[in-house]
Amino acid sequence: MFDKSPENPPIPAYLRFVTAVECCVVFTAAFLLFFLPSFSEDLWAWTIPPFNARFVGAVYFAAYIPLIIFWLNPRWTPGRLVLWMIFVFTVLVMAAMFLHADSFAWDRPAAFLVFWPLYIFLPINSAVFLYKFRNVELKTQDDLSPAWKTVLKGFALLAGLYGIGLFFAPEALTRFWPWHVDAFHAHIYASAFVTPAVGAWILSGRRGAASEYLTFGLNLLTGGILPILGTLITNLSLPPERQADFGGIGTGIFFLFFLATGILGALQIRLAFQTSNKMGSK
Repeated sequence: MFDKSPENPPIPAYLRFVTAVECCVVFTAAFLLFFLPSFSEDLWAWTIPPFNARFVGAVYFAAYIPLIIFWLNPRWTPGRLVLWMIFVFTVLVMAAMFLHADSFAWDRPAAFLVFWPLYIFLPINSAVFLYKFRNVELKTQDDLSPAWKTVLKGFALLAGLYGIGLFFAPEALTRFWPWHVDAFHAHIYASAFVTPAVGAWILSGRRGAASEYLTFGLNLLTGGILPILGTLITNLSLPPERQADFGGIGTGIFFLFFLATGILGALQIRLAFQTSNKMGSK
């Protein structure tokens, strides 16, 4: 599944070290926000209500999967795909940071010691390595079928346009969500849609490898199932007056999108094993 031959060169040691730091920070944030939202409310870089906390935690868990794969398999396949996703995710979060600098709790160390330094450094770091090693030959194995390319491009357009739209009409485009989403959180959430959209677009436009399909599939599966699970858990933990209205059509659209994302991820994982088996038999 993961090619360790000389044809798939390793990433620089420094980049692997940075990835290790990212893994630690992202996993810690994901765990606190998803499993301990009340505790993290006083520690996080801004005031974050329960529904938002678990959703951001789910997004971080989804982001953690490619990161840990990148660290455990520090080679350019699937490393370059992961690096592109890191770049897109951190650029969008950085943009939201600068747009809403006044929303941060500047008396908390998480704001000025962790969040801001990290999301200024990471986009620059990713851009430097993407440019510096742009001519590295990727170790690819197989070409997607026309049907798969169509599905991935369709997902990329849908998720990408919605994510970009969140920057221009944040509250209007989240009005159907199960809970109220302010402009700041909507701008943060844009990264959860545009990042997988870019990953899908990249994979739909060239030959890929089983390791890339697996990495992307796990990202989609996690990013599809955990937002649903987090919303349901949060709703059960709140008093009736603060619970979400699950009877509306908007809530159905919300759950349907993330369920479809999770299913697409599961199918990508299946494709990864099929590709690996096919190439192994040759």
